[in-house]
Amino acid sequence: MIRTKMQIVIVVIVIVFEGMLEANRKIQRPKTRNAIQKDEEWMKERSYESRAQINSVKRSNTNTPPSSVAFTYKIYDDTDEIAVGDTVKFDTQIFDNTGSFDPSTGEFTAPSCGMYVFMLNIRSNQGKVCWIDIIKDGGERLATAFAQSSDKVHDGDSTFLTIYLKEGDKVWTKNHGYQGTVCTIDFDSSFAGFRLN
Repeated sequence: MIRTKMQIVIVVIVIVFEGMLEANRKIQRPKTRNAIQKDEEWMKERSYESRAQINSVKRSNTNTPPSSVAFTYKIYDDTDEIAVGDTVKFDTQIFDNTGSFDPSTGEFTAPSCGMYVFMLNIRSNQGKVCWIDIIKDGGERLATAFAQSSDKVHDGDSTFLTIYLKEGDKVWTKNHGYQGTVCTIDFDSSFAGFRLN
């Protein structure tokens, strides 16, 4: 009888003890210093990643090139004589949504990389011969328009091209100089370009 009571007490103690162990397993123990450091490092990494992502979005928002780039300029009045090698300065803005063409220098500066189309239309004044090139950085000749007018009739010519430009590349027009001649072009002449999207 005593032995049976002892056995019952032992069984009860074992059951209670197992219950306490199970409860203890379910209770979250305080983290060790090592575990806390690992958690802090993980949180810092996520914080750096988040900051990097935020900064990346900010940069992309401020550096986003315009969705379209286009310009058209013309000559306001017949030009003075344009010497061989001189830049043709199209001085009157028809359209320029990015301000990428500088009429004071006659140069277009690509605001972003991409495929661009340029069009040049010239009309030489009476008795003049004009050979005008579209030029890229480094002096590379891309296209030419040639117009030879008689004393009574104006002659005109047009040309266009497609080229890939990097941001900051420059394109302009200059008098190639037919047989070393100067030329003048009239107010119907224009220079235009746009980026293909």
